[in-house]
Amino acid sequence: MTNFYGDYKALRDLLFLRNIQNRNFCLLGVSPISKYVVTAVLNAATNLKAPIIFIASLNQINVDGGYTGWTPKQFSEYINNYMKNLHENNTLIFLQLDHGGPWLRDEHLLKNLSYEEAVDDFLKSLNEFIKAGFSLIHIDTTIDLNKPDRNAEPDVAAYRTVELIEYSEDMAKQHGVDIGYEIGSDRWGYKSPEIIDKFIELTMSRLKSRGINIEKIVFGVADVGTEVVPYNKANLLIISTFSKIMQKHNIYLKIHSGDYLTHLEYLILENVGGINVGPMFAHTMYSTFKRIIFENLEKELANELITKLNTIIASADRLRKYLIDINKVEEYKLGLASRYIWSKNELEIFLNDVNKHLGFDIRNHLVKSLEEEVYRYFIRLGLHRII
Repeated sequence: MTNFYGDYKALRDLLFLRNIQNRNFCLLGVSPISKYVVTAVLNAATNLKAPIIFIASLNQINVDGGYTGWTPKQFSEYINNYMKNLHENNTLIFLQLDHGGPWLRDEHLLKNLSYEEAVDDFLKSLNEFIKAGFSLIHIDTTIDLNKPDRNAEPDVAAYRTVELIEYSEDMAKQHGVDIGYEIGSDRWGYKSPEIIDKFIELTMSRLKSRGINIEKIVFGVADVGTEVVPYNKANLLIISTFSKIMQKHNIYLKIHSGDYLTHLEYLILENVGGINVGPMFAHTMYSTFKRIIFENLEKELANELITKLNTIIASADRLRKYLIDINKVEEYKLGLASRYIWSKNELEIFLNDVNKHLGFDIRNHLVKSLEEEVYRYFIRLGLHRII
């Protein structure tokens, strides 16, 4: 790996030194939902000398390519090659597997896998992520399909978390690498501070008893009320409470579903370690596409092209929750749903056709709009000129 990839120790150093150097910031994790998003993030991070965490879910990137078409190795190589072509080394990149665990891949649910079967499939994927250089693994065991509410009990979640971290450590040793972890999940639903504290305490004590270095646990996740909707708001009191609980255990709060989130500056004040965003950037691409074609083409043709794009979005089976009636769907939901199609060959062919009508490549405008959005997050999170 080239030297712009960071490991969990570098991540911990960043978070520790921010207070010593009086440079408060909150790290940004971005879902690699398409090559356009990845390109924009790398450009912005390099120009601002900002660190970045790419958070890849099992549905996005996997041994079968996921919905992006990337395997873990291909994704790592894509970033490596892109950075080499930039002839720059002004950033620090962390690769993370997000929501790693049983029943967190759509295929697990479609096949109605048992816990043991889901774990076995996850471990096969995990091995490939570790081999590809992913240095941070989110172990999420908070779902339990054998429970009526689908939520694992804290002691069960802690036990399974430790088991999967132990598996991960064995794999890492086989590949001669050192990895860190994120634990907990917002998918658990809101849990009281007492339950979150208990979960972390149980996890840490059991890791210690098995001889695993608890310094490897960098982030802890809890539900702070965020959801991926415009004007997304978190419960600021809960953020403060959970951040203090995490710090008590020498880890940092990571907030998920940070798309569209207001009060970003508050995260810095409360020493939040990181925030994850992703689907929002698909909405950015969708809105940019719509704006560009209506600004440059006749209304009838523009409407025809939008209808074609919407049809491509609606053709993805997983989008039915958004598209019961495509004529009544709010634009932001179409935008969010579009994250599954920006890597499809059908979409690339469609964009080539759109470019013929426009007389220029709309892809450049997509990347430019994404860069502007990423810049805003970097600046508001205090991440410029950290490296």
